[in-house]
Amino acid sequence: MTSIRARLLAKALPLTGLKAIFSDEAKLKASIPKARAKKVAAPGKALHRKFKVTETTKDGYPIFTLAPKSGSHRRILYIHGGAYVLDIQPGYWTLLAEMVHRTDATVVAPCYPLTPEHDWKESYDWMMPVYDALVEEVGADNITIMGDSAGAGFALGLTQMLRDQGKAMPHKMILLSPWLDVSMTDPMQPALSKKDRILGIGGLRAAGEWWAGENGAVDIPPVSPLFGALEGLPPIAVFTGTFDLLWPDARKLKEKADAVDMPLDYFEFPAMQHVWMLFPIPEGKKARKQIADFINADLKADAG
Repeated sequence: MTSIRARLLAKALPLTGLKAIFSDEAKLKASIPKARAKKVAAPGKALHRKFKVTETTKDGYPIFTLAPKSGSHRRILYIHGGAYVLDIQPGYWTLLAEMVHRTDATVVAPCYPLTPEHDWKESYDWMMPVYDALVEEVGADNITIMGDSAGAGFALGLTQMLRDQGKAMPHKMILLSPWLDVSMTDPMQPALSKKDRILGIGGLRAAGEWWAGENGAVDIPPVSPLFGALEGLPPIAVFTGTFDLLWPDARKLKEKADAVDMPLDYFEFPAMQHVWMLFPIPEGKKARKQIADFINADLKADAG
């Protein structure tokens, strides 16, 4: 049964204004200058007291790191969501701090180039050296790639590119409410749009077209990694909710994985909203423990 806190939160979510912004292309595009005018949400003072927090930049884009004060040889490369148009938001730091605490891993959270100014190719080209540097630092076997929403699509697409380029693969991958098909054409989505209190089809479809770039196709990998092959990828964990507009993407990924005997741990929570695993609700708490358990299972001893 859905918790009372989850039901109350779902009723309050429209107050964030995100549903209205994502309702159509014009509203989404109009919201971008205001969103970009805000300073990127950096880790707060409380996290500086608990962890070793650093901020570097790559081509003007910040990369934040949360590390245990004792050090760690493990890395979580976290790629944030936001429909490829929004920067990292304050709410992510609670999740990422909990991952550091539960896994004793260092979280690396890059703020990558966003659309409509940049397309998928420019953003992937920017991110690839970030991953390469982590491999050089700790080895691919000590890296988990994790992302939510658009960031989960980015994580899957990046890993598919790593495989296709013959590069070292991360140890595991975790996809939270993944956006894997930016075309937004699944027949389930019109009905789901009435249940999802955060996302809208029109805005996401526009963002997907911007992400694809000028004259780009939206139904090819890595723009929409759902259409890419899964063979040769590391074990994947997927977390999704049945009131999420992107729930069909997660289900299709599971079906594809089952068809090729691909290891995939699938966590589907009834009546949960988009990115519910970030929220302060019992279901979110349960999911965060499951995420950490997936990361910790069969990890090599820390050499840090």
